[in-house]
Amino acid sequence: MLLKQAQDEKSERPRKEDPRVTRTRQLLLQAFQALMNEKSFQSITVQDITERATVNRVTFYAHFQDKYALLEYTIREMIQQRLKSQLPEGSDYCSENLARLIQTVCEFLDEMGRHCPPPYGQLEPLMEKQIKAEIYEILRGWLAEKSPDGLPDRTKPEQAAMVASWAIYGAATQWLQQERREPVEAYVEGVLPLILGSLQLTSVSTAIPAGHTAEHN
Repeated sequence: MLLKQAQDEKSERPRKEDPRVTRTRQLLLQAFQALMNEKSFQSITVQDITERATVNRVTFYAHFQDKYALLEYTIREMIQQRLKSQLPEGSDYCSENLARLIQTVCEFLDEMGRHCPPPYGQLEPLMEKQIKAEIYEILRGWLAEKSPDGLPDRTKPEQAAMVASWAIYGAATQWLQQERREPVEAYVEGVLPLILGSLQLTSVSTAIPAGHTAEHN
């Protein structure tokens, strides 16, 4: 019985990706990121990407439908890396880390905006989807682990995380759209109580330590 259970669990585990597939994806990702540092997304072609990655077009299309699919994959990888650098695995839930999360999202969107200037067209919903997904995963993990007393009985951690992920992304977008953009630290300090309110986390202090900044590579 135990042997069968172990076999079933083993069969349910995700299969490890072929190292050749991983390597090719990394080549395409690195080539794309390098090109994004040189020119706008709109001006980048699949030919540019394949030449920089030293692969052919057939190989590219075996991994990605088009450059938009590669952009989606790249955004997810980039925001994951950025958030992990600011909020390493095991980071405790506190107002400081929530502020760090909001600030990191603001700065990431600002960075992406320089590479993909308006009009965004198809890019905006694509970026929004991937960034919100990463915010949600972090918040859901925090809420599931802490189970704050301030969370209403009928509100599940997943629901609270979803609402807050929309709020954080919306706040970051509003900061970007300011005509006279205030320093991100001051903006985060102003919106933090609102985000805490959306999470109903009455047990967490809203104070931000003096000199707080979100460092990133």
